[in-house]
Amino acid sequence: MAELERAHALIGGDWTESPGPAIPVIDPYHEEMIGEVAESGLDLVDRAVAAATQAQPGWAGRDVDERARLLEGVAVLLDRDRERMAELVGREMGMPVGLARVTQAELPAAVLRTTADLARQFPWSTRIDGAVVHRCPAGVVAAITPWNMPVHQIVAKVAAALAAGCPVVLKPSEQTPFDANALVKLFIEAGCPPGVLNTVTGTGAVTGTALAGHPGLGHVSFTGSVAAGRTVAGLAARTLTRSTLELGGKSPAIILPDADLATAVAGAVAGGLVNSGQACNATTRMLVPAHLIGEVLPLVKDEVENYVLGAPADPATRQGPLASARQRDRVLAYISSAVKAGGTLVTGSAEPSEVSAHGYFVDPAVITGLPENAEAIREEIFGPVIAIQAYSDIDDAVRIANDCDFGLSAEVWSADAEHAQVIAARLHAGQVKINGVRTRDRLAVPFGGMKNSGHGRELGTYGIEEFTELRAVLS
Repeated sequence: MAELERAHALIGGDWTESPGPAIPVIDPYHEEMIGEVAESGLDLVDRAVAAATQAQPGWAGRDVDERARLLEGVAVLLDRDRERMAELVGREMGMPVGLARVTQAELPAAVLRTTADLARQFPWSTRIDGAVVHRCPAGVVAAITPWNMPVHQIVAKVAAALAAGCPVVLKPSEQTPFDANALVKLFIEAGCPPGVLNTVTGTGAVTGTALAGHPGLGHVSFTGSVAAGRTVAGLAARTLTRSTLELGGKSPAIILPDADLATAVAGAVAGGLVNSGQACNATTRMLVPAHLIGEVLPLVKDEVENYVLGAPADPATRQGPLASARQRDRVLAYISSAVKAGGTLVTGSAEPSEVSAHGYFVDPAVITGLPENAEAIREEIFGPVIAIQAYSDIDDAVRIANDCDFGLSAEVWSADAEHAQVIAARLHAGQVKINGVRTRDRLAVPFGGMKNSGHGRELGTYGIEEFTELRAVLS
C-alpha cells in the first residue's frame, strides 16, 4: 500500500510535511514498521487553527443542506472504499477485517448519512417567550481521536462539527494515522473546501497538548483515557473553551435470573471481547445470579474458547492481536494481578498467546472470584478480559453495577423487557442496552458517559448540539 509510508498534515487544503521527529507505525500482527508519522508541534497547530479560522465564516454561512450534502458525498466514497479502509485499519491496529469493514467503513458511512439527515431537521432557531433563540456554530473544533475505533471516532466528531457549521482541526492517534489520511482525502474528493478540515499529526503529549490548549478554538472534542482527558479538559479550561470528553468505561452486563442463559452469555461475551476488548463500552463485567454461577461458567468457557484468533486479514479471524506490545503487556499484567488477588481463570492465561509465532496476541480471559476492590474489577483493562461477579438479588446487582468510577454503558438481559427497563432506570450509565441491542443499531441516540467516563455526547442531534452556541434575540 503506497500510503503506508509517511503520514502528513493537511493545512488549508495543502498536504504539509511535519517537521518534528518521526514516530514509527507498527503493524501489530507482523510486528514490523509499516510507515511513520511526524510530530507537528505548536507551529503547525497554529497554522492549522489559523486556516480553520479563516474558513469559518464561509463554512458557517453555507446552507445546512449544502453542508449535509458534503457528508452524504463522503459516505458514498466510503462505501466505495470500504475494503481498502478495512485493510488499512487492520494493518495499523490489528482489527479483524470483518469487524473493520462493519465498524470502520459501513458504520461511519451510516453516521455520515444520519448526521446529514438530522442536520436538516435540527432546530437551528426556536421561539421562546417572544424571543428567537438561534443555535450558532461554536467556532473551530479540535477533534482528538483514539486508535481503537479510528475511522468511526473521527467521523462521529467531524460529521457533527461540520454539520454545525464548524471547521475542524483533527489530530488522529499516532498509531493509526493512515486511515485518517485516507478518510480526509475522501472529504477533499467530495468537495470539502480548503481549511474546513485540517489535520495535524503526532503524539498527545506534544501535538495534542498544543492543540487542546490553543486559544483559537471554540470547542475541544476528545476520546481517550481518563488521565489524558483530565489533561485535555485542563488545557481547554485555561482559555474557557468548552470540551466534550469520552473517557472509557468498565461496563456491566447484568444477566437477570429469568434470562435465557445461552443467549445472554453469548451476547455479553461478544460485547466484552469485541475488538479484542479494546472498546470503551465493552461489557467487561458480567453480573450473574449467585445460584446460577454453576450453569453460567461452562457456557462462558465454551463461548470464549470458540473465538478464532489469527491474522486480521483472514476472514475467519474473530480476534486479532492487541494494538501494540505495550498494550499486550499491560493486559497480561492485569491478568496476573487478578490471579494474585485471588481470582480464578475460567479460561485464558497471564502469558502471551501461542496462537501465532508473531503478533501481540492475548488469549481471551475470564476471571471469577475476585473481591470487589480488585484492579481487574475497578479499572479499565482495555483488553480481552471479562470478570464475572455474583450477586444475591436485584438490589445487589444494581449496587455492584453502580459501584464503579465509570458510567459509559451497561447491558441488561431478561425475558421481561419491561422489567429490564425498570432495572435500566437505576443504572448510572450514559447508555443502557437491553437484550443485545448495539450502539451502532441506534445512530440517532446520544453516546457518552457519566462519572469518569466524561461529559458531553456524540451522535444524533445531541452530537450536533455539542458544537453550537446559543444566541437569544429579544424583541
